[in-house]
Amino acid sequence: MTKQATKRDIYQELTDRIIAKLETGVKPWQPTWSRYGLARNAATGHIYTGINAFILNLFCGHPIPYYMSFKQAKAMGGKIKKGATAERVYFYTSYHKDEQGKRISDEQAEALRGMGEETQRIAFLKFYHVFNIADVEGVEIETPEITLTPHEQIAACEQVISNYPDAPEYVFEDADRAYYVPEADKLNMPKLEQFQTPEAYYLTFFHELTHSTGHASRLNREGIVKPAKFKSERYSREELIAEMGAAFLAGYVGICGETELENSAAYLDGWLKVLKEDNKLIFKAAADAQKAVNHILGQ
Repeated sequence: MTKQATKRDIYQELTDRIIAKLETGVKPWQPTWSRYGLARNAATGHIYTGINAFILNLFCGHPIPYYMSFKQAKAMGGKIKKGATAERVYFYTSYHKDEQGKRISDEQAEALRGMGEETQRIAFLKFYHVFNIADVEGVEIETPEITLTPHEQIAACEQVISNYPDAPEYVFEDADRAYYVPEADKLNMPKLEQFQTPEAYYLTFFHELTHSTGHASRLNREGIVKPAKFKSERYSREELIAEMGAAFLAGYVGICGETELENSAAYLDGWLKVLKEDNKLIFKAAADAQKAVNHILGQ
């Protein structure tokens, strides 16, 4: 089922797609859903995380983010529509080598380590294809209505903020800016009524919450514990993590923020620079954003 490609092809292909979006002034990780929540496998119910959540939730544009593989559709008595476009689900796998560089099994590697010999674990990226349920025929798939009222959306957002374990101090001291101060472990927000919409307020709050997970007492992330200059590589990397973390949290609570955040030319330029220099960055940023979200949600 798995199609293999060179590392560079896999990393570069997705990075190029994201760069193309950014060059048009579009943030591809801005959430666009409102009813069906996070992307999942329609056959197993598995909710995709990390880079796969980013791709299948935010990048593909399907109104219902439910997917399945060709084999899963076939096993359920269905088929894939002719001409349907597949999306990739990425995963890491690995193998071992002994001291002579010979490939060995997991069991052999464990036995050799038990005898004091060194082994090498080689991790590499692979993928398999899935199709959106809009392109699956002959399979009945339940798509529950998950429409939240504005009141319920706000309550869900507030619950995330208030239930954040070991949260920073929340203050509303500076009405002009939203920011997180690592040295004081303090998160400042303007008042809710200063924003055009509640969604804009909570997306901004979620962005700063994601930053706060990098504190030394939490995930100890370089972009927070080692201050960086504006538009530097480290700064841009941390901003990318915060943007994706906010998007993941928006999906979790079911708010749609497609038009809620203004694009910043400076931010876009910074992200473009680091993405062009490191084609693995988007995978790393998505993984870090997922870790941040898991920490905020206590998972």
